[in-house]
Amino acid sequence: MALKQVSFAKEKVVREFLVPDYYKNFQCKGGNCRDSCCVEWKVTIPMEQYFLLHGLNCKASVKEKIDRAFRPLLNPTKERYAEIVHNYDGDCPLHKKDGYCLLHESCGEEVLPWVCRYYPRGPRIDLADEVSCANSCEKTLELLFENVNKLSFEKKSLTFLINKPKEDIPEDRKLLYIKVRENIFSLLTNRDNPLHLRIIHLGKYLSAMRDNSHINLDEIDFSYILPECNINENHQILWSLFDLFDSKYRRLDEQLIEARSNYLVKDVVEVYNKNKMHLNESIKDNEIYFEKMLINDLFFKQFPFQNNFSVFDQYLALCGTYVLLRYLTLNLMADKTSIDDYIDILAKSFTVISHSEFDKLISSFMKRLEITDLASLSKILQM
Repeated sequence: MALKQVSFAKEKVVREFLVPDYYKNFQCKGGNCRDSCCVEWKVTIPMEQYFLLHGLNCKASVKEKIDRAFRPLLNPTKERYAEIVHNYDGDCPLHKKDGYCLLHESCGEEVLPWVCRYYPRGPRIDLADEVSCANSCEKTLELLFENVNKLSFEKKSLTFLINKPKEDIPEDRKLLYIKVRENIFSLLTNRDNPLHLRIIHLGKYLSAMRDNSHINLDEIDFSYILPECNINENHQILWSLFDLFDSKYRRLDEQLIEARSNYLVKDVVEVYNKNKMHLNESIKDNEIYFEKMLINDLFFKQFPFQNNFSVFDQYLALCGTYVLLRYLTLNLMADKTSIDDYIDILAKSFTVISHSEFDKLISSFMKRLEITDLASLSKILQM
């Protein structure tokens, strides 16, 4: 999966950033990582960093490995000019056996490609000064799942080399972003309701915002009668949706094929209920973990203010992400019991969700299958 990164023209920024509570405890696991971001992930770097790396003055043995580790793309741009060439094991040639980076060790952190230097951190200074960590990193999920407390946020003084926004964002839009996000997190952390109903409430809030972007939560009627959950019918809908991803993402293909194999020549309702019971017994707080994980992802993406992506489509993508992750964890945990297994499934899924065009694809697929209104969405959200 290609990790997104911005262009090379960055400036040093020292500010008070809003960060999730786990951020202060984040530290790369290095050689202890079960699914290292140095292995198999397709990482691209901008043109100026490529030539910087090829012009480094270092030991000949290290220089040779650096020169062989990066190659220009067939259709390069300034922002995506070259890619890491993995070895026969799918590993980065600069990834040492102890889990650390030869380039970092030999030449210092300042010469690391931005994506390697900051991942899984995602600093932003446009709508607000914020930084969080991507759910595709297993350490992020481990920190999120350490407790069942609601995810909180705090200010931390941090330094980043980062792109300055091309245009100044109006102050009223920044204030709206903060207010909307506070309302969204308030809805999603209301544990008086099951998580799937909270996501429906979020949909009603975003719909109300179409007419009045400054609407308050107490002005909205959140009453909603959930339709009956038909497990067989809902599985057919999910399989039709997920089939549209066929061959688009290898890692996701692997997970979906394994999950679907649970139901071969078996009673769908029986398998589903058995797997759901097993997951709830093995990972007792899985709904709370989902809540924290989704909020962390929305904070990371600046939902629902993502560029060139309508609020409605962002909401569809959130619903699609939720049902995909529920489907995968229910079925891939069928013969597993540990929290590490659970985290590995989710982190692998997020290598696609967080670092590709997944959101735009799944929202377009849901529109193609007419899974767009609250009635059709609430059916699959209950799974």
